[in-house]
Amino acid sequence: MEDRRVSSASNEDILPCPIQEEDREPLLRSQEDTGITTMLHRKPLVDVLAALFGVGAWVAVNGLWVELPLLVTDLPEGWNLPSYLSVIIQIANIGPIAYSLLSAFRPSLRPASVIYGVLVIGCLSSLLLCVLWQETTWIGGAEHSTALLALVFLLSLVDCTSSVLYMPYMAVWRGIYLPSYLVGEGLSGLLPALVALAQGVGGNSECINVTNPDNTTSLQPAPLQPLFSVTDFFFILFGMMVASALAFILLEKLPSIKSERTSLPGPTYSESAMEASRSNTQLVGRETTPSPKSEPASMSKRMYAVMLLGQGWACMLTNGVLPSIQSYSCGAYGNVAYHLAASLSALANPSAALLTLVLPRARTWILGLLGMLGSLVAAYILATAALSPQPPLMGTTSGEALVVLAWVVFTFIMTYVRVEIANLMREQGARALFWCGAVTQAGSAVGAVTTFVLVNVYNLFTPYYPCS
Repeated sequence: MEDRRVSSASNEDILPCPIQEEDREPLLRSQEDTGITTMLHRKPLVDVLAALFGVGAWVAVNGLWVELPLLVTDLPEGWNLPSYLSVIIQIANIGPIAYSLLSAFRPSLRPASVIYGVLVIGCLSSLLLCVLWQETTWIGGAEHSTALLALVFLLSLVDCTSSVLYMPYMAVWRGIYLPSYLVGEGLSGLLPALVALAQGVGGNSECINVTNPDNTTSLQPAPLQPLFSVTDFFFILFGMMVASALAFILLEKLPSIKSERTSLPGPTYSESAMEASRSNTQLVGRETTPSPKSEPASMSKRMYAVMLLGQGWACMLTNGVLPSIQSYSCGAYGNVAYHLAASLSALANPSAALLTLVLPRARTWILGLLGMLGSLVAAYILATAALSPQPPLMGTTSGEALVVLAWVVFTFIMTYVRVEIANLMREQGARALFWCGAVTQAGSAVGAVTTFVLVNVYNLFTPYYPCS
């Protein structure tokens, strides 16, 4: 879900961001590519390959989030499954941490050599997910989706590591191709959401009489009938991963596009590339090289701290707390409401990032107001989860519409706030950007772990059973 949910980190940030994908900003351009003439002399094939390569950045994790309305009905974890995924994604950040340490000890290591291994793991894990996602085992007296959870870890490892791996690789190409890559990175969230919308969930659950092994009968929900199965959906994700891998291989091997590469970047260039990975909000059109005559005003220590706290709070909600309880928030309103909330909020994510492309930089007081509004919407979402199985306006069309709207509005507002805070912190320099990444990861981890304990240990949330 960025993401739900994920963002990336810099070379000097060994605390990369988990879900999600929304806190990235293409601020890198090669000096040779600043003229209009140079912008016109490009090879469209490189743009296409860069975009396809970018699709593989977060497509697997985002695909899992939008497919949850169907997964929670088939797997033994049920409505607790989202909380498991949130924690697994946090644990998967050992991947980018390990790569950051490896890069520190081996500065000459080319990102391309590691990307090959990452893509192989991603493609194999996606393929295995297609055939093993329903396999379960008994652990400690409880049935668990061990195959799916293990493969989710591997896919999360791939996607989280892409945050600190793919952008340095793109630094070896002319800067005019960076927006194409970032368009693909945005599509890694958009495409799975569109596929999920096309798939549907087959309507809300209907209760049918089922004969039990002891010859008694009971009412149980009828199996959902989406337009195509979960397995088919995972095969589509696998196809996207394969397309991304093939695009990378062609970028590396095609002799006809070698001329579009720059000279091998030095440490400063790579560092700039990683700063560019903070947000994909400025894909085209805005000047990305700051003018030496227009230095941004220095932020006061108080405002500096407020921005970091705001970023940590927003990430705790968007990457940790609310994704973990989305099933409880939406489930009682029906499968259709849950499906629409998951898919449309996934679409709201890149839409909010795109909005920063056409709007001027937000003032801090506006971000504060938006943050408070987003928090109020989050409070309503938490209330619907806490009051399950009897949330407000349950069984009414207005209740279903309201919970879907709440999820879309919350995701849109908080994504915008997070991106703009990252933009403001970037203007304060690399150190501010480091702390922005640190609080992003810390907030996400605290939210995910805390909610996992509340859901699975203290059982504070109650699922809704339509046929009870």
